Amino acid sequence: MSSPIKIIDSEIAYMEFYDNYVISSIKEDIIFDIEELHYMINIMDEQFPDKNFGYIANRIYSYNMNPVTYPVSSIHERLSAMAIVCYSEVSRKTALFEKDFFKKPFEVFDEIEEAKKWLQEILKK
Repeated sequence: MSSPIKIIDSEIAYMEFYDNYVISSIKEDIIFDIEELHYMINIMDEQFPDKNFGYIANRIYSYNMNPVTYPVSSIHERLSAMAIVCYSEVSRKTALFEKDFFKKPFEVFDEIEEAKKWLQEILKK
């Protein structure tokens, strides 16, 4: 298994950056809205300035997500795909609801390794 190139542990999220994707764990009880999205997109733009990348949301904590963030993130030109890893049925149902708002490849998984494999296939295209 590859090691992260960079790790950022902020007030909002723990983020592990790899060659062409990021795994993010939003922290407990965060209210994730447009401001938080812009903060994270800026960090991803710094890490991936000239190439397409994927995003894996590792939902190990409970937090609130404004669905409006999905259409906004969909217009990011280099964000190619999103995978959500869920650990509860409630989290899975929420992610499946959110899927309708994201206009690029988006899948829900039970295990992080499955999400990585899927994302790597998408990024090859």
